[in-house]
Amino acid sequence: MKDLRKDFNYKDAPLQMSEGHQQLFETKLRKESKVVSSSETLQKIAAVLIVALVSSMLWFQTTPDQIQQNETSNPISLGDFSPEFQKIESFYQASINYELATLETGDYHDLVNSYVLEVEKIDDEYKRLQNELAQQGFDETLIEAMIENLQLRLELLQNLKLKLTELKTLNHDSESIYQL
Repeated sequence: MKDLRKDFNYKDAPLQMSEGHQQLFETKLRKESKVVSSSETLQKIAAVLIVALVSSMLWFQTTPDQIQQNETSNPISLGDFSPEFQKIESFYQASINYELATLETGDYHDLVNSYVLEVEKIDDEYKRLQNELAQQGFDETLIEAMIENLQLRLELLQNLKLKLTELKTLNHDSESIYQL
């Protein structure tokens, strides 16, 4: 191995730059920064144009079927046709939600589940009617069918509550007879 320490001069000599070196360096630095800033500007403009081009291509490729599909994905309500229909729909929906919220199942989970499944089937039919109404527009028979659907759901839930009350009363009466 060769000892490299002998090859280097370790004297602390002050570093000297040639005259005008610093000024030359500063002018080159300014020129390069101007070139970089203009190229960056061009890159930004190109990026904006590309994004605008791609988004316009995607916008114009949307077919009328896709637009109609997007419109029908939002369910139509009875309130879209008149304020009176909105009041009717709101009343029944609020009543149905109230009946569901105040439902006490007790020991009769099977009975409650069967009623709830039936109500869900009727609700699915209501959604189908909404889609049909959205496609066909104002149709009196469809609106009547939707109102009847709401009435039927409410009646089912009220009947369930009555039946549960009767069963609880019968169960309570039979327990009190045995306790005597």
